[in-house]
Formats: sequence, C-alpha cells, structure tokens
Amino acid sequence: MERGLWYNEKKRKGSGRAVTRSVRERLQEKRKATETHIRQLQREGKAGVRYTAMMPDVPFLICGLLSDLGWMIHLVAGVCCFCRNGIRYPVDYTELLALALILVGVGYLIHLNRIHEKEIATKLQKDLGFGLTIYSGLAGAAVAILQILFVTDVSAEFVWMAVGGLLNFAAGLPIYLSFRKGIFYGVK
Repeated sequence: MERGLWYNEKKRKGSGRAVTRSVRERLQEKRKATETHIRQLQREGKAGVRYTAMMPDVPFLICGLLSDLGWMIHLVAGVCCFCRNGIRYPVDYTELLALALILVGVGYLIHLNRIHEKEIATKLQKDLGFGLTIYSGLAGAAVAILQILFVTDVSAEFVWMAVGGLLNFAAGLPIYLSFRKGIFYGVK
C-alpha cells in the first residue's frame, strides 16, 4: 500500500524540493489529461461553450484548499450544532438548507474533477459546482451571523459556521471569477 506523496518522495530523494517537483509533475499530468479530454469532447462535438479557469496553478490550489477548509468547518460546526440543539427556530431551516446546498456543490465538484471537466466547465457546471458551493457558504455564514446577533442562547458552533462560510466564500470566489469563456490550452 502506498503511504502517500510526501513519504515516498522524501524516502527516495531525501529533500523537500523533490516533493514540490512531484506536485508539479502531477499537475502537468492532470493538465494533459484535461487537454486530452477537451480534444475528445471536440471530436465528439460535445465541447460546446466552455469556461476555463485562468488562475495560475499555485493560487488555484491554495484558494481551493482554503475554500475546502471553510466548507468543512462550516459543515462540521453545522452538524454539531444541529445534533446538540436540534432545530428550534425557523431560521434553522435556512441554515440546514445552506448546508445541504454546500454538500450538493461539493459533490458536483468532485464529479467534475473525476471526469476532467473541473477546469473546463460549461456555464451550468461552473455555476452548479463553484457557484453553488461558495454562495451557499456565504448564505450559511449570513444566517449564522443573524443567529448570533438575534438569538439569545447562541452556541459557539454558530461562530464556527460563520467563520467557515466566510472562509469558503472568500477563498472560493477568486476561483469562480477566474473562469473565462473559451478553451485555453496550457494555462500556467
């Protein structure tokens, strides 16, 4: 069983630079797979109007990781809050809806990544994946802030939901806005 990228690279090379090189190699492999998929879509006549993520690889990865961290914080805090307190106020339903929409958006992003269309999405794919995830995070954060302000017995989970939702939105918005119409090969 493989122990992972970090362990194997350090074991073979003995330095941290090898790990960076290996991440770059993996990104290049992913880009080649995406470009192959684009050509396949074009041959089949299914390419349509696509939007390409025009953000460089490293900021894309960093923003993506921060956004992932944000929705995970939001989701864990929401689950803890609802398991502990239940649904007591009508505004709790909107928070629950925001959490469900975040899960739908993240699930769709995972699907797009598996079929190599995450970086070359159609408008609907872009909106359902990135848009749904980040705007649901913002909506969940807004509801959590409203509960902090107006509900007297507020738990710490609402604070974490607000922090996670805002982090999800702030880190995911640059990725969402970096998509441009058209397919661009070899975006660095």
